[in-house]
Amino acid sequence: MGLKDRWPILNELCQCADLFPELELWAFGSMLLPRRPNDLDVLIIYKNRCDVVALRDMGLWEVSAPPVDIIAMTPDEENHYQFIKITNAQRLHPPA
Repeated sequence: MGLKDRWPILNELCQCADLFPELELWAFGSMLLPRRPNDLDVLIIYKNRCDVVALRDMGLWEVSAPPVDIIAMTPDEENHYQFIKITNAQRLHPPA
């Protein structure tokens, strides 16, 4: 079972991200494990901060259970920290 099947809120988040073609969404943390996580950790890679703000303002994760926790980085920040590699993040959006 895929991540989006386990937590439909991730499908909704990805559908909303379709409005912002430059955004990448990555899953990381405890949601990648088979047990039930306390939260759903999502990394957003962005070029335009306004896109992240607009996506956040849609308020999808404010009412989800488990809650969605968002971290946002520019491509340069992610490259510097190697966040995707270190956390073994899985791409949610756009599909690979």
